[in-house]
Amino acid sequence: MEDFIQPKQKKIVKKNHFKETVFIVLMIICLGIGFISGYIIRKTNIDTNNRESNTSVLDEAYEILNEYWYNPNDNKVDIEGNSIAALVNSLGDIHSSYFTFEQSVAFNQSVEGNFDGIGVAYTALNNGIIITKVYQNSPATQSGIQVGDIITNVDGSNIAGKSSDEVKELVRGQAGTSVKLRILRNDETFDIDVKRGSVETAVNGEIREENGKKFGYIEISTFSTTTGEEVEDFLQSFVDEQISNLVIDLRGNGGGYLVAANDVLNLFIDEGKTIYQMKEKSGAVQKTKASDCKKYSFANNYILVDGQTASASEVVAGALQELCNFKLVGSQTYGKGTAQTQKQLSDGSVLKYTYARWMLPSGTWINRKGLTPDYLVENIDVSDISTIAVDKDLKYDCVDERVLAMQKSLKILGYDCKREDGYFSSDTVEALKQFESANNLNVDGIYNDNDKNMLISKVIIYINDLSNDYQYKKLIAIMK
Repeated sequence: MEDFIQPKQKKIVKKNHFKETVFIVLMIICLGIGFISGYIIRKTNIDTNNRESNTSVLDEAYEILNEYWYNPNDNKVDIEGNSIAALVNSLGDIHSSYFTFEQSVAFNQSVEGNFDGIGVAYTALNNGIIITKVYQNSPATQSGIQVGDIITNVDGSNIAGKSSDEVKELVRGQAGTSVKLRILRNDETFDIDVKRGSVETAVNGEIREENGKKFGYIEISTFSTTTGEEVEDFLQSFVDEQISNLVIDLRGNGGGYLVAANDVLNLFIDEGKTIYQMKEKSGAVQKTKASDCKKYSFANNYILVDGQTASASEVVAGALQELCNFKLVGSQTYGKGTAQTQKQLSDGSVLKYTYARWMLPSGTWINRKGLTPDYLVENIDVSDISTIAVDKDLKYDCVDERVLAMQKSLKILGYDCKREDGYFSSDTVEALKQFESANNLNVDGIYNDNDKNMLISKVIIYINDLSNDYQYKKLIAIMK
């Protein structure tokens, strides 16, 4: 019996150890799972908190203001748009911008260089707008509008005090429609009806002859999607006429699309040569090579440049200077060695931001330096010429920045104030009287807004006269 019972007893004891072992193992597993779960949860919370801490300050501020800020003003405030604009401004990069949908349309239209309108460039005065440029083959040209004209009324509406954008909304319109403009020219006021049309401002060209020298002249105002094709059309016409001198005018051209600059360079640079280099935030430098297409060559090549020649214009001018022996004539260029791109946001607004730097074929980065012309020539300096309203008469013995602008303007036109420091001296009085007399103004030697408007008009007319364009005159002098 014992032998029988004993095995039973041993079996029972063995079974108890198994339960204990299973219990201990289960406890260990539970503790392990608990520890791991706690670690995972804790780590998730830490990661979440870290992520929140990286963005919550900005988000919290936005949510608080959006939810609770009481607007004490009557004007509408776009908190979201202003927040994005402030974020972009905080980059310290003047070439990165935030646009509303409407602003982006206007910006891209300006880059494209085509629109429906009358075909003028202008700047705002307190009594209207003053024409600074009339584009070739435009409705404005056909209607006889001239540089220096002051437009005071549009369709019977006085535009005094309106901004440039507000005036643009009134003047532009669908091609085929008409707009009535009241124009002040010298001391004469008259109305003119202008039929709006499609205006192309990107590229203009013609064959010119100066001092017995014949040359093909191409002015590129902006690099748009069709610039390459338009330039090639002019180049082919010059070849057909057996023109040996080529002039490309890039003055005042702030850039445009880099692909358009690429299109223009491909017309001159041999296939396979590097035409510029690009370096994005991450990645190696990329070299853009000239493609296989028809090339154009002229015996003598020149490019006119100035301080507003920038970006894509500098890409073209720099590459042609380095690779094709184009001679640059003018002043030091702007020095913009970065490239921008655009991304449309979900509400239709657009973020324009710098995404890369570009370099010349040689690898030189001209940012903040610009291109140095082969023939350095400064044009008339109009940097201190001001369109600020003269809201009260300025007289002898006063000191004012508008007096300084007046003195510089008078000097450009040949009236000597014998000083340019903003002090209204007796010599300044006499110079102003001479100007007033020559332009049928009230001759009193007192500077008022009518004097200022007439003075600005005459300065604009003067500097747009090719005989007063020192850079252009130098070009003609060195042309072979």
